[in-house]
Amino acid sequence: MRRKQAKLLFYGTLTIALSLGPQGLALAAEAAGLQAEHQVDEAEPVPMTELEVEEKRKQELALGQPPDAEGITNYVVTRSSTGSKTEAETKDIPQTITAIGQKVIAEQHAHTVAAVLSNVAGVNTGTGVWNPHDNLNPSFSIRGFEANNYYYDGLYDPLGVGGWTGNLDRVEVLKGPSSLFFGELQPGGVINYITKKPVTEETYSLGLEYGSRGSRSVNLDASVPLTQDGKWLSRTIISTDRLAQFQKDVNNKHFNGSLIVQGQPRSDTTYTFEAQYNHYDIAGGYTGSLPVIGTIAAPYGLVPYDANYYDPSQRHYFIGRALNARVDHQLNDIWTITSALRYSSTHNDRSYIGDESWVDGDYTSGKIASYYSWNIFKADAYAWDTTANAKFTAGGVDHHVALGYEWSRYKQTWPISADAELTPVDYLNPVFAPRPAVEASPWRSTSRYRHSVYVSDTAAVSNRLKVAGGISHSSYTETVDGSGGSASATTYRIGSTYESAPGLTWFIGYGTSFDYNASRNISVGGQIIGVQAFQPKKGRQLEGGVKYNISDQASMTLSRYNIQQTNIIVNLGTTANTDYQLIGEQESRGYELDLSYQLQPGWNLLAAYAKNDSTVTRNPQRPAWVGKQFVAVPRQTFKLWSTYEIQAGAWKGLGFGGGITHVSKRPFNNLNTIWVPGYNVIDAVVFYKPAAWKYSLNVYNLTNKKYYAAQTGVSVYAGAPRSFTLRAERSF
Repeated sequence: MRRKQAKLLFYGTLTIALSLGPQGLALAAEAAGLQAEHQVDEAEPVPMTELEVEEKRKQELALGQPPDAEGITNYVVTRSSTGSKTEAETKDIPQTITAIGQKVIAEQHAHTVAAVLSNVAGVNTGTGVWNPHDNLNPSFSIRGFEANNYYYDGLYDPLGVGGWTGNLDRVEVLKGPSSLFFGELQPGGVINYITKKPVTEETYSLGLEYGSRGSRSVNLDASVPLTQDGKWLSRTIISTDRLAQFQKDVNNKHFNGSLIVQGQPRSDTTYTFEAQYNHYDIAGGYTGSLPVIGTIAAPYGLVPYDANYYDPSQRHYFIGRALNARVDHQLNDIWTITSALRYSSTHNDRSYIGDESWVDGDYTSGKIASYYSWNIFKADAYAWDTTANAKFTAGGVDHHVALGYEWSRYKQTWPISADAELTPVDYLNPVFAPRPAVEASPWRSTSRYRHSVYVSDTAAVSNRLKVAGGISHSSYTETVDGSGGSASATTYRIGSTYESAPGLTWFIGYGTSFDYNASRNISVGGQIIGVQAFQPKKGRQLEGGVKYNISDQASMTLSRYNIQQTNIIVNLGTTANTDYQLIGEQESRGYELDLSYQLQPGWNLLAAYAKNDSTVTRNPQRPAWVGKQFVAVPRQTFKLWSTYEIQAGAWKGLGFGGGITHVSKRPFNNLNTIWVPGYNVIDAVVFYKPAAWKYSLNVYNLTNKKYYAAQTGVSVYAGAPRSFTLRAERSF
């Protein structure tokens, strides 16, 4: 462990202790005393005995979703499967895990994944977004690094481009290097979507919504036991909508549906099957994408806030399908095995006419370039994960062991690709040219394979002190149009947690990750003479902090972290005479607070604060980038959300609340010469729940703030102005 990292942890732990005042200092002293005590114990002879294995705790398999499950009645979620491949208490994992449950999603009416993840400290919108308002292909970063490898119920799915939240129980975010359980990844973290399970009793709910500019939607949620003994359950969730954007004539239509069947024919075995279907008809292209000059660069305010330089009549038709199958089997009182398989496929027929750049970069021309593009691209993916979990006591120490194997395959093809340059349009009154007749041809084909084996153990040294460690070996292979490369690496995570008081746990962890480096063409004298393969990028994180978890009352994590990524490819030569070397480095460091708290029955609070410095620390090819903040990553973000529901009396069921979202300015380019301005947005909600009915009114951007919510490498997107959603729901 490097001296710099050790110094970081020392000051981070000291800062946390000071922030808690005298109690924090006492807890730190208690931890130091415990360490000294263990040092004395280590000097004493330890008697060697035969290994004794006994039952630690009988593992019970769950069927269905209980009505009081975490995240449903309040904001607090204290258990997670993402950080350990088993349903464990987050306080026992030496890494930050944040989960946003059903109640938050429902109260905020968060109909996009981006809206859900705005509640998590350190998660930001990335630069790969097509249209932040169409609920397709979201893009994110975690702690400064790209995080677009999605997981559904722990299974890898790079096709997770749909943003439907209607069938999500919660969204879990594991922050920092996560290759121990998830293989090849960027070091920022991983996003895991946990889907809803059937409820144990027959229930139905029908919801109707009406929103700004004529938006409307209908959704149905039905849980039906399939057998009289309740051993087989089902849940069907369907939603359909027509959502109008604030740009003229822009609308998006979505149909989403899922069917979940879960059964427990024997007490030691549970089966779960799920099918999902998504069919979208949305505006084609980068709808709402605006040029930089005239928005965030002078002359400011030149481009109308609600401008759209993509023809809304051109459409993007998206079809997504997914099938999941999972079996949980309890072998005995110690061992439980979980094996899950997921298949998913997508089909995209996408055409657009438009662009977002000034002709020749000259805004005085008043003309925006225009292009035609038509693509049909489709993909499918398979993912399989099998994990064996054991809880036992050996040699007087309680263990929780997870060992397993993960495999996935992804393939994408572009059978049709066509494009053409069209007549530019006026920036104040764009009139688009008709769709031209052009020759189409196939484009590239991409395939990827991922393999990983892993083992981890959490050992309870005492009732308070737990030590966790794990190691994995993963491989990654990519082929693009018949050529490609591969990479493999061994990664690990070690750490410990110490519960100094009921619910108050200190943690420290160190973890590593790896990420594939694509091959590069070797050029001499301007001629390509070969291909050069590279070792993967390596990531490592040192993190320390404190967690406060009490089920149904509070879940809090305060952490300080330092992430370093090395082995970044740098060309020390020229384009004509290349000299690629793995000497580039990046660093991300900062503080984070994630808090979910039930102040009293009916009064819930969520807070998320992140302070992040993500910079290039070495790049001889582009020394001007060194010390500059990562593109699209704000240095500070803050989210506060709270609601109160009256619990008794004549107004029982009436609730109200709201919150504020703060995002500081973000760099638009690597040199940090252009910045996307920061913003504050206020949202509010009022709801009423008489008997079987639920009514709610959400108002977004209450002050009608003008701001830029997302960015690409060449453009920005205006945030939605003040809008509302009125919802009525009836349960049967």
